Amino acid sequence: MITEDISPARSTWRPHRNSIATLLIFLLSLLMIPQPVVAAPSERPASLQEYFHVIRPGESLVTIAALYGISVEELRVSNNLSNRGRLISCTPNADSTQVKGTVRLNGHLANGFRVAFSWHPDETIVAWTESGAGGQEGGQFSHILGGGAREGNWWFWIENGAGTRISEMVHVFTDKYPHEGKCQRAVINFDIQNPELTYVGRRLRIPATSLPVIAAKPLPLKQPSTEVVYGHIVRSGETLARIAETYGASVQELKATNNLANRAELVRCDANAGSTRAVGTVRLNGHPVNGYKVAFSWQPDGEVVARKSSSEGGHFTHILKASGTREGNWWFWVENSDGHRISEMAFVHTQDDFHPGSCQQAVINFDIQDPGLTYIGRKLRIPSTG
Repeated sequence: MITEDISPARSTWRPHRNSIATLLIFLLSLLMIPQPVVAAPSERPASLQEYFHVIRPGESLVTIAALYGISVEELRVSNNLSNRGRLISCTPNADSTQVKGTVRLNGHLANGFRVAFSWHPDETIVAWTESGAGGQEGGQFSHILGGGAREGNWWFWIENGAGTRISEMVHVFTDKYPHEGKCQRAVINFDIQNPELTYVGRRLRIPATSLPVIAAKPLPLKQPSTEVVYGHIVRSGETLARIAETYGASVQELKATNNLANRAELVRCDANAGSTRAVGTVRLNGHPVNGYKVAFSWQPDGEVVARKSSSEGGHFTHILKASGTREGNWWFWVENSDGHRISEMAFVHTQDDFHPGSCQQAVINFDIQDPGLTYIGRKLRIPSTG
């Protein structure tokens, strides 16, 4: 009898042909299973994003809201900013330029609140008065800003005993000549809900929006103690706010790093029962200038639906909608003679229903420091934040 050696050293396993065929069929079946399709980054729906913003001296809720493309009311509600300031009206007056109004605490007329006046937001006050002072009752205040009709910018707010602002700021541009529709006598009301609330230095939550965020390329790792600067080409429709968000920088840093000195500012937006309109001033190096074209569009860098040149005193005015539905988004900028944008873009969301505090008349100012500056196609230096 021959003994079969079945030790491990001599034992081998030989798969049967049927086993190999079964294995191949199984592997092929795996390849035929439908795989989930992942959209490319540019095809994915824009995600909702939430940002935070620390209020700097001089920043109003209007400018912050415009920076992120949201409404002032959304900003207030998201952060419980309940100390309101509101320009009720401004009418012509040949005798003097003046302001008056009332202060309320939790809806009730309140005396003893200090109303500050300045030529610039959050800067040194040039005068102040107190609600209920000088024999005025019922939370009323009044002050003569100057004799005769005078042109100029004025900012108003409520301060606490330490001189810290506890309310929104209200901006008024008073006109030089007391014609119909001009402004020399401003009426401003303040409603304080929380006397302990302060604004400058407060960290605001910016509500999430569905606006598309441009995807940035992955940033290279930065070596210790080495400043890294990235480049970005401004594309049509891109605002400085969106570019800054993409790279985690601030708009102020972006402006300073690239010397972007041609500013656009939404000063305020008032209620207007008649038409929906935009008014404002164009300045060149701080001085009112004529002949600069202000463009109006429904989209950032979109098709221009109207143009208006600045006239005497740098002023421009245009009726956006004379009648019909008045709610909509508007973008404004200054163009050169070739039709290229040379300023930042200002954004306004106008509202349909007229009521105190609604937006139908936007006041927008442009300050051009470099008429040769263009935005689209410009390569920006992005300062490293890490």
